[in-house]
Amino acid sequence: MKKNVYISLSLCIFGLAFLLTGCQEAEELVPTAGNKLTALSFLTSDLVDTKITVEETDTESVIKIDADVNGLKTTDMTKISVSANIPNNARIEPAFVGPVDLSQPYNFEVVGADGERQAYIIEARLSVVYQHRTLWKKTATELGFNNHNNGAVGFSGDYVVVHDRGGLFYANISDGERAGNISMEGIDWGSLQRTVPLHMATDDAGNIASCNFGVAEGDVIHMYWWEGVTATPKMLFEYVLDIPGVQVGRKIYVRGDMTDHAFLYLGLSKKNMFLQWEIKDGQVVTQEPRRVDYSLDYTMGVQAKIVPIEVGANSNYFVARYEDGVGKVAITYMDGTTNQPIYQSEHHIQGIYHQWLGGGHAFDYAQMDGAYYMFMIEQNGGNWMREIFDIRKVMLRPDKISSIMDLIKFRNWNDWLNFPLDPNFASNGNVTGDVKVKVSPDGKSALVAFLCTNGGVELWEIY
Repeated sequence: MKKNVYISLSLCIFGLAFLLTGCQEAEELVPTAGNKLTALSFLTSDLVDTKITVEETDTESVIKIDADVNGLKTTDMTKISVSANIPNNARIEPAFVGPVDLSQPYNFEVVGADGERQAYIIEARLSVVYQHRTLWKKTATELGFNNHNNGAVGFSGDYVVVHDRGGLFYANISDGERAGNISMEGIDWGSLQRTVPLHMATDDAGNIASCNFGVAEGDVIHMYWWEGVTATPKMLFEYVLDIPGVQVGRKIYVRGDMTDHAFLYLGLSKKNMFLQWEIKDGQVVTQEPRRVDYSLDYTMGVQAKIVPIEVGANSNYFVARYEDGVGKVAITYMDGTTNQPIYQSEHHIQGIYHQWLGGGHAFDYAQMDGAYYMFMIEQNGGNWMREIFDIRKVMLRPDKISSIMDLIKFRNWNDWLNFPLDPNFASNGNVTGDVKVKVSPDGKSALVAFLCTNGGVELWEIY
């Protein structure tokens, strides 16, 4: 009898446990409400993948999704595979079945398990994943470099313009062969305190600008310009260095067309200030420069470079990053109105080898298809190890900064001794070099010239 009681009691306990467990499982299966989209993924017809996070919004109306879809130039935006992260038990209407046409705004809804609906609209654009090919590379020996004398490169018409402290020369874009020397007729640098140019710049139209340098108060700077490689030089302005403790003339940048409208920038070494001249119809508006102080948590080094993004007195601009006077492989993006940083990238680290590299002041950027791409050289003064980073996506749009050093592609380490080392030249003690980008008229491709002092020049096509 007791045995039967024990059996009955055990069955009751087992049944109670089963009921409790069953209730718990039933509660977990109750659908949860929710109709918010958290992420979208796009896969193009040429198998380029993109994932974006959808920002939360308090609005109850249509939520706009501003999307950049990575793809090649041949990507068909009418055939994009789309997938979404949505709550469990929610559904998308119309469902993402088969290719979706994102060439125009696309409307859909997320319907929660409770029937509540949230409307979305995707406004997408193609963000081209660019490819590159090397057109040619010439060593310092092949180009006739002089030891420690070549520090700048640019574009003018069908030519690559190369700086030399004894003058400027130009080579064919097509094959890199030297084609001629830039005229120095009438230039009076020899009568000034500092008699050679340390840098040279070409504007967006292929005009050329160069000046002698200054290292002490009272040094006189004469800036000349050339309307193309076969033109004779014309005096652009005179400036007497009146700022103590700085050097000027080591880096020049011109944005715009000097025959029409442009701005010329001279960075000041060891000081967070640049000088700016406005140029109209081949003449400066005033001989006296505009002086712009900018605020950083570090002090610029000797090779202080300013790269504005557009033609305008208050254009946003890039500056190089320095630590204790040493250039880092990092860029700072500045607000041209407040002259405060918008974004400061970190020094790029890729293994122990980067502890031996430096020199992040040789850089330029291209604006193509509404996106900004950074090109730069990471170099070492010992002239025994280099790495050129191919393409760095700076930002998809000026108002959408992600990572200013978002790496798309870089040279593999098994190629790091191939260029720009030239065994016929000494070490590059100044750690100098230059990068210049020339965007095609249609904005769909670009040429990029890299110069490494004592190394040579390499030319790429970005397409």
